[in-house]
Amino acid sequence: MSVLRRLALALAVALGSCAAPDAEMHLAPLISRHTAPDYQHAEALGGLLEYHREDDDILWALKPLMWREVFGDGRVRAGLLAGLGLYEYDPDRPRTYARLFPLWSYRSEVRADGVRDNDWSLLFWLIAGGSSSDGLEDYFWFFPFVGTGRDFLTYDEFSFFLFPLYLENHKEERHSTHWLWPLFGKVRGSEVGWHAFPFYGETEVTGKYRRKYILWPFWTQAENNLDRKHPQNAWMLWPFYGRTTQDDYLAQTILAPIFGWAKRPSSGYSSWGIWPLIKMEEGGRNEERKLSRVLPFWLHYENEQTEYTSVLWPFFWHRTDQFNNMEREGHYFVPLFMNMTTTRDDGRKQRHLRIWPFTSYRFDQGRRELLRVFDLGIPILLEPDNLSRSFGWLYEVWVRHARSVPEPIPVKEKRAWFNLYHEVEAGGHQRWSMPIIGGRWTEPDGTVHSSWLFGLIRTRSGEDGGLEAPAFPGPGWPDIHRLAPVEQP
Repeated sequence: MSVLRRLALALAVALGSCAAPDAEMHLAPLISRHTAPDYQHAEALGGLLEYHREDDDILWALKPLMWREVFGDGRVRAGLLAGLGLYEYDPDRPRTYARLFPLWSYRSEVRADGVRDNDWSLLFWLIAGGSSSDGLEDYFWFFPFVGTGRDFLTYDEFSFFLFPLYLENHKEERHSTHWLWPLFGKVRGSEVGWHAFPFYGETEVTGKYRRKYILWPFWTQAENNLDRKHPQNAWMLWPFYGRTTQDDYLAQTILAPIFGWAKRPSSGYSSWGIWPLIKMEEGGRNEERKLSRVLPFWLHYENEQTEYTSVLWPFFWHRTDQFNNMEREGHYFVPLFMNMTTTRDDGRKQRHLRIWPFTSYRFDQGRRELLRVFDLGIPILLEPDNLSRSFGWLYEVWVRHARSVPEPIPVKEKRAWFNLYHEVEAGGHQRWSMPIIGGRWTEPDGTVHSSWLFGLIRTRSGEDGGLEAPAFPGPGWPDIHRLAPVEQP
């Protein structure tokens, strides 16, 4: 038989043995599709394109351009342009948030009092506005030309014109006006005062405090807590000497802020330090606490709820917290290592382990488990989950994910780089496969299906076992994502 006839025969056999359109295939990194009860996963080009579904939670992605995740409870999260764009919707609040950094942001939510509040911004908040359903929080600004705003920083309301030429702000019953901010200003209402910075300034709240400065920061003076039995008096001739007294409390500083010490004999409180390297503090009236700091060699702090220690600050840390019947313990080597364990008030344990950039592991007892081998995400700087959704397909060598909640079905999934190995376990079924080589499917009753060499060799165990029909390109197992789960032992 000629070579051409053999190739033609092989092609005919392969085409005649193609799997059903909805059957599983594993041709990673080109294309793959996997199913299990209550589970579907499909991807192409090593994970560049992805569709993933567990129960009613659905994720699809075209990485790193966009991804969208819809949860069974109605929540929606989506990302655009590797995290520069973000969309979140929570129907329980209800709340909607969207952004395209740094061009645009939008937020809308219904507050606890039933009022709907909307805010939007353009170009790093240079242009921004908002409204509320009761009409009490409508605002708009075009910085630095003109505008008004509400609930910004610590202020209830502010307005400006050709900032810093003119600025007004309100906070409760306090109203202040500024010209050439922060040089000239006047305060009225619950607080009265004025300033011509840095030459002179004074402010007073009747019965609470009186404060003033002359040639700030060289001379400052304050009388605080005037409504208490023992008011506080403080003054400083910077940087030479400063003094604060209140009842038996005495604090002094020389060459501020370098040398300072304080004591309160009635509470056993004492403190001294050489800023910023050394500080020793213990005792307290309302809360016992202890602080010892000799940077960068040693740092230790403790109170009734928190205790932490740092060696060779800021690199090595150990911290424990106890609050709201919850305990948390963490070990850190910033930024390379983190191991944090939390025991919640219901006894549920949570763990977060990170060895950057080699691995990360998250465990929430009875709910979820997630392992990533090679993870570039750094909390705060590079949010790990968003980074993984956009670029994880390129660098995550191994991912293990488990949804442990008993309802609807516990799901365990493992995936190698570019999906060159895939394994899923759910509803009593267990399936694993590799491209070209093949894989194995174990049913709840112990029946084993094997598929090898592009699905051309397939077998089934058991009394009625033997060879099964080829299913190119393999493994060719049937779609079972709608299959009813078996009762777990």
